[in-house]
Amino acid sequence: MKVIFTIILTSIVVLFALQNFEYASLYFFAPKPVRIRLFFVIIFSGVIGWMLRYITGIAREEEFKRRFKMLLAEYKRIKAMVPDEDYEEF
Repeated sequence: MKVIFTIILTSIVVLFALQNFEYASLYFFAPKPVRIRLFFVIIFSGVIGWMLRYITGIAREEEFKRRFKMLLAEYKRIKAMVPDEDYEEF
């Protein structure tokens, strides 16, 4: 199943590349344009977008871990203050 999926995905990428094979003029903070094939511009922008999303996801994950540790410490502190109801002295 993975082989078939890989073949289909590769075919789609190749067809996309063939359709977008002309050059595009880009200005990278310079007065003279840089000519790059459109396919590479699209792929590069997709990779950059994925990386930004990944980095922000890591930052959000670290924030969740920090909150969880803080809430767990507060829970343990509150639980230590509450007497155990199952234990009774006779």
